[in-house]
Amino acid sequence: MSPTLENPQDLCEAIGVPFSEEQLRAITAPLSPAVIIAGAGTGKTTVMAARVVWLVGTGQVRPEQVLGLTFTRKAAQELAGRVADALAAAGVLSGDDSEGAEVIQTYDSFAARLVAEFGLRLGLDQDPVMLTGASRFRLAARAVAAATGPFRSISRLSHLSIPERVLDLDAQLQSHLVDPEQVVELTRRARQGFEQAPLYRGNRMKDVAAALAALDERLELLQLVADYQELKMSLGLVEYADQLRRAVQLATTVPEVAATLRRRFRVVLLDEYQDTSAAQAVLLRALFGDGFPVTAVGDPHQAIYGWRGAAANNIIDFPRLFPLPDGSDSPRLTLRTNRRSGQRILDVGNRLARDLTGVAGADGVQLVAPEGTPAGRVDAARFDTLAEELDSLAERIIAEHESGTPWPDIAVLVRRNATLAQVYEVLRDRDVPTEIVGLGGLLHLPEVVPVVATLRILDDVSANPAVATLLTSPRWRIGLRDLEVLGRRARELAGERGTPNEVSGLSELLADTVTDADPGEVVSLLDAVADPGEARLSEEGRARLAQFSAELADLRRHVAEPVVDLVRRVIGRLGLEVELLSRPGGDSSQLSRFLAAVSDYVDVDGDGSLGGFLAYLDAEDRHGVGLEQAVPSDADSVKLLTMHRAKGLEWHTVFVPALADKTFPSQDRGGIWPTRAQALPSPLRGDAPGIPQLGEYTKKGMDAYKAETRAEHRRSEDRLAYVAATRAKQLLVASGHIWTPGLKRPHELSDYFVAIAEAAGVDTQDLDVSAENPEPRSEAVAPWPPSPDGAELAARRDAAAHVTRAAELLAAGASPRALEEWVWESGTAEAGSAQRLAEWDADASLLVDQHRRRRARDVGVPEGLSATALMAMGRDPEEFAARLLRPMPRHPSTGASLGTRFHDWVQRRFATSAAAFEELAAVPRGAEPPGFKTLVAAFEAGQFAHRQPLGVEVPFLLHWGGHVLRGRIDAVHEWDGDRFDHLVIDWKTSDRAADPLQLAVYRQAWARARGLDPGRVGAAFYHVRSDEIAFVEAPPSLIDEALATAGRAPGGSQSP
Repeated sequence: MSPTLENPQDLCEAIGVPFSEEQLRAITAPLSPAVIIAGAGTGKTTVMAARVVWLVGTGQVRPEQVLGLTFTRKAAQELAGRVADALAAAGVLSGDDSEGAEVIQTYDSFAARLVAEFGLRLGLDQDPVMLTGASRFRLAARAVAAATGPFRSISRLSHLSIPERVLDLDAQLQSHLVDPEQVVELTRRARQGFEQAPLYRGNRMKDVAAALAALDERLELLQLVADYQELKMSLGLVEYADQLRRAVQLATTVPEVAATLRRRFRVVLLDEYQDTSAAQAVLLRALFGDGFPVTAVGDPHQAIYGWRGAAANNIIDFPRLFPLPDGSDSPRLTLRTNRRSGQRILDVGNRLARDLTGVAGADGVQLVAPEGTPAGRVDAARFDTLAEELDSLAERIIAEHESGTPWPDIAVLVRRNATLAQVYEVLRDRDVPTEIVGLGGLLHLPEVVPVVATLRILDDVSANPAVATLLTSPRWRIGLRDLEVLGRRARELAGERGTPNEVSGLSELLADTVTDADPGEVVSLLDAVADPGEARLSEEGRARLAQFSAELADLRRHVAEPVVDLVRRVIGRLGLEVELLSRPGGDSSQLSRFLAAVSDYVDVDGDGSLGGFLAYLDAEDRHGVGLEQAVPSDADSVKLLTMHRAKGLEWHTVFVPALADKTFPSQDRGGIWPTRAQALPSPLRGDAPGIPQLGEYTKKGMDAYKAETRAEHRRSEDRLAYVAATRAKQLLVASGHIWTPGLKRPHELSDYFVAIAEAAGVDTQDLDVSAENPEPRSEAVAPWPPSPDGAELAARRDAAAHVTRAAELLAAGASPRALEEWVWESGTAEAGSAQRLAEWDADASLLVDQHRRRRARDVGVPEGLSATALMAMGRDPEEFAARLLRPMPRHPSTGASLGTRFHDWVQRRFATSAAAFEELAAVPRGAEPPGFKTLVAAFEAGQFAHRQPLGVEVPFLLHWGGHVLRGRIDAVHEWDGDRFDHLVIDWKTSDRAADPLQLAVYRQAWARARGLDPGRVGAAFYHVRSDEIAFVEAPPSLIDEALATAGRAPGGSQSP
C-alpha cells in the first residue's frame, strides 16, 4: 500500500477535522507502545479512529492489521463505525480486493475467540455455550439448592443472598487468576492468626469474632463455588470470566498463540483501559508486551468499576508493564481539552477530582474547554425536605423544556436506584415524559414493588418484610392494630409465647418480627396469616387476611412455571395493569418495561429457581450486573439513571439531586475481606500492590485496614462524582435536602454539593433552610389505613357491579345483540357515545381491511417458542407471523377455559404429600366452565385415575436447531410395553384434531432431561371423555419440518 498521507495537515484535511496539537501528538505517535490519558469529553474515540487512518494512510499498517478492543458491544460498534467512516472519508483505502477490514471486538469476545481458535492445543472445549447475565444467577441457585453440605456457617445467611455470593467469589477467582486452594490456605492461615489475637477481659473482641465467623463462611462458599463450576462443566457452559482465564492459560503456556497474533496484527488499540481487570492485563501483556505497538486509552478519574474487578492501577502502570523495545518506559500522552462542556462545568469536575491527583491509580488530567466555548451554567439549591426538593426539581425540568431544551437532552443522575422511583413519580404526576434506564430503578416503582414482594413470598415463607409490604398496600389495607396482633400471633406459632410487656410496645413487637433478618429464626408472618387462630383481629381484617392467604395459595401452585409466565400471572392476579389503565393518563409502560426486563432472565437448561431470579433482581438493584450497559432509548423523554450507568453519555442539562452526606458520598458498606466471606483476600488479588492490605490479624490491624479501605472508597465516590458532573454540556444543577423524618439534627452538606454550590456562586453558609425538622416530631393522628376518596370508591364499586353482570351474561351464552343492548341499558355508554362507537367500528373495519391487503413481510422465527406456538406456526405460518408483528388480544374460548381448568385440577389431584397445605386447599373461583364436572367424573372412572405419574405439568426447555422450545408436558408415566419405558401424555378434553407435533416435542424434551434414548419414550393422546389412548409415532422430523415450513412460508424467515 503506497502512502496517501504525508503530514498531519494532510490528515486534518482528509478527515475534515482541525485536530489540536495534543490530539495530533497522540494520533501521529510512533508505532510503539504508548498510553493516552484522555479526560472526560476529550474525544478519545475520534482520536483512536484518526490514529488508524494515520497508520493506514502513511502505509505503516493495513486495515486488517488493526486490532481494537473495548468493553461493550455498543462501544465496539461505535468504534468500528468511526474507524470505517474515517477511513472512507480520508480516501486512504486502496480498493484492493485483498484489503480486509479492521478487527474491533470486546475484551470478552477477544478472549473467547482465542479459546475457540487455539483451545485444542490444551484440550479446551472450543465451542461452549456462553452463560451470561441473569442465567448465571439461575444456574448458581440450582447449584446451591443441590448442595448436600453440611453447611454450619452459611446456614445463617438468607438463601437469596447465597447465589450472588457464590457468583461474586467465583468471578473474583477467575478475574484474578486465583485457585480455590490458594484461598483455602490463606483463609486457614488468617484463622490461626485471629485465634491468637489479644482478648478483652478474657473474651474475643467483637470484630475478631466476626472475622472468624466470616472465614468459616468463606470455606463453605468455596465448596459451593466448586459445585457451581462442576455444574457449568457438566452442562458445557462457560462464563466470559472462565474464557478469560483459559485465554490467559493459552497465552502464557503456548508461545505460538502470541506469535500468531503478532503476525496477524501490527497495532493494538485498547479502549477504556482503566476498567480492565488484573487477568485482562496479564493476557494482553503476554500477547503484546515487550515493545509491541499497543496504544491504551483511558482516564483514571473515570475508573468507577472497581466493585466488578477493574484494577485502576493498570493504566498507571502501563508505561512500566508495556515498555519500549529498549526496555524503557513507554510514553504517556494526554488529552486535556474537553469539547463537551463549558468551563464552569469543567471547573466543577476538576474540583471534584482534586483529591485524586497524585494518588496511586488516579493520575488523571485537568480539563479545559477550547477558547470561545460558552462557559455553561452551574446552579445549586438546598431544601428542607426531599418532597420540597423533588417538587422544585420537577418545576425546573419543565421550565428548561419550555425554554427550548428537548426532553431527551435532560437527564437526572442519582447515586441510588431507590431515588429514581421517587423522581419518576414526581415527574409522572406532572405529565413529564420520563424513562428509567436499567432494571434496578424499575424495582422501586409502586406498580412493580407488589409484584416483587409477591414473588419473594412465593419463594420464601419467612419473607416478613414482603408480607408487610403487601398487607399495608392500598389493595389489602390491613390496619396497624391488626398487623401488631399478627406479629404477636407469628411469635406464638414460632414458640415464643411471651406477653406484650416483654417488649416496649406492640409497634416494637411488629417491627422486630418484620425486620428480623436471621433466616434461622422461624418467626413468619405468613404462618400467622394462614393460621390466625383466636387472635383478636378485626372482622374486616380477618376476612381480608383469609382472601390474601387464598390468593397466595392459588399462585403458589404455579411457582414451577417459567419465571416470565409466573410474573405475568402475578400481575394479572394483582390487577395491576387494569388499575394503572383506569387512572387518569392510563400509563402501564413501566410495568411493560419490567416484564421485558424479566424476559431477559433466560433458562439455560429448563431447570431453575425463583430464588435465582430474585437474587438477580437484588444484584441489579445494587449496581446492575448485566453484561451490556443499559443505554437510554431514543424516546422523547427525560432520562433517569444512576451515575454508574451514565458513564460515556452526555446531555445538555444534567440534574444531580439528593446530595447529602452519607448518601453521596456514600458510606462504605462493602466491608473488608476478613469479615466479608465472598471477598477474595486482598493479598491474592492481581492488583495487590495498589490496594490497602491488612497489617496484622488483630482488632488494631483491622481498624487500620478499615480506615485505609474507607479512604479508598471515598476516592471511588470522588471518581463517580467526577463522571456525573462531566456528563453536562451547558447546565449542571445540584440539589439536596437536610431533613428526613425522625432526625433531631440536620444532615451535613455533601462535599460534592459544596463544590458545585461554590462554582455556582452560592454561599453555603447562608442558605435559607429550617433550623428545626419540619417533619412532625410527635405521632400524627390520622385514619390508617387511609380510606379511598368517596367518589372514587363509588365509581369502583359501580364498575365492579358491571363487570359481574357482564360475566354472568357471557357465562349464560348471551348473543352479541343481547350484550350490545345491555351496554346501553346499563348506562355504561351514554346516548352521546353512539357517534363515537360508530367511528370506532369504522376505524376497526379499516384496520382489518389494511391488515388483509398489506404486503407480506419477512418475520424472523423467534429463537424461543412454546410448543403451542410451534404448532400454530406449523398450521398457518402467515397467520403466526402476523401475530408476531401485531399481537392482539383474543376472546377466551370456552374450550380453552375448560382445558386449562382440567389441567389445573389434574395437577392438584396428583400433588405430593410434601406439598404445602395451602396449595391443596380449595381455591375460590367463579363459575366452573360448562362440562368440567363431567370431565372430572370421566377421568376418575378412567384408566389413569389410579396410575401414579412420574410427573404432571412438567416444565421443559429444549434446544433444537438454533431455537429454544419451551412448554409443559401434561403427564409422564412409566410404561411396561415392549416398545418403550416411559410414555408422555397429552390430555385431550375436546374433539379437536390432535397434532402429534406437540408430542414430538414432549418426547425429545423428556428424553434429554432424563438422559434417555428417545426411542424408549412413547407418546400418546389420552381422550378423557372416552377413556381411549391413541398412540402416535411423533418422530423428531416433525419438529424440523415445522421450523422449515415457517422459514419457507411468505412472511416467515428463519432467525439468523
